[in-house]
Formats: sequence, C-alpha cells, structure tokens
Amino acid sequence: MRKKGLRFVTGVIAAAMAIVMVGCSSETESGEMQENVSGTTETGIEIRVEDISTSASYYDTTIDETDVEIFAVLASDDTVRLAMNTCQVCNGSPYAYFEQDGDDFVCQNCGNRFSSDKIGLTGGGCNPVPITEDDYNEENGIITVSDSFLKENAYRFSNWKQF
Repeated sequence: MRKKGLRFVTGVIAAAMAIVMVGCSSETESGEMQENVSGTTETGIEIRVEDISTSASYYDTTIDETDVEIFAVLASDDTVRLAMNTCQVCNGSPYAYFEQDGDDFVCQNCGNRFSSDKIGLTGGGCNPVPITEDDYNEENGIITVSDSFLKENAYRFSNWKQF
C-alpha cells in the first residue's frame, strides 16, 4: 500500500514537472543554466537535439483528452533514442511507464529493465514503445515527433498513470 501511495505522489510530481519544464531552464553538466525550448507544438512534439543527454528528458502532450508522453535519451554510442513512455506489454496498467535508473529504464509495472542502448530499437515484448527514425523528422537540430504519430499511439495511454 505504501508503494502505491509513493507511486501516486511520484506520478503527480513527474506530471507537474513535465508541464513546468516546457519552456523553462535546465542545468547543463557544467552547471550553467540554459533555456529549454523543446515541447509541444501544433504539429507534434519538438525536441532540440542539443537538449538531449544521458539523463532522459520527458515530453508530454494531450491527444483527445488522453495524456501521452515520450522520452529522449542519449545512448552510450552518442545516438539519440526516443520511445513512448509506456511498456508494450503492460500498457493497460496505470503503472506501465518507465523511470530511469542509471543507464537503465525500469517499467514501474513489471520491473523489467532496459539499457538506454536498446531504447527506440527493440520492438515487441515488454519494452518501451519505440520511436524509430522512420517515426520522426530531424531538421536543423530539431526532432519533430508528428501529431499524427502521437494520435496513432494515444490508445496505449488510455489507462496510463490513472492511479
């Protein structure tokens, strides 16, 4: 019971932070503050490549009254990895979301762990729903995950974080 209460509080705090982070500042590894202009637009979610680091950044939007969230992370080979923040198998559960633990992402429903090097590449099974290079556009240092792609996958979040 205590763990579920903690998950609820953590979920509320994470949601509030995601809302506040769009258009806010973030601290770089050197301790400098930088403006974060990544976020939701009319055409989808835009992410500045320079904002992506080994610490995952989460981006959320609402599609037809359904909260949808993606995350971006820099893998050990310095490639950008994107995924929907829900588990392919567990996505009917309110706890089917991932939290970062070091280099791993842990499903809060089943406990499976996935290396950042596998994010966005591994489909099927109990993995974060991948967003591959075919699913987004990158131009002038901006990655855009289209509104149509987000709409196609919104069903995966129908019970997401509904504690």
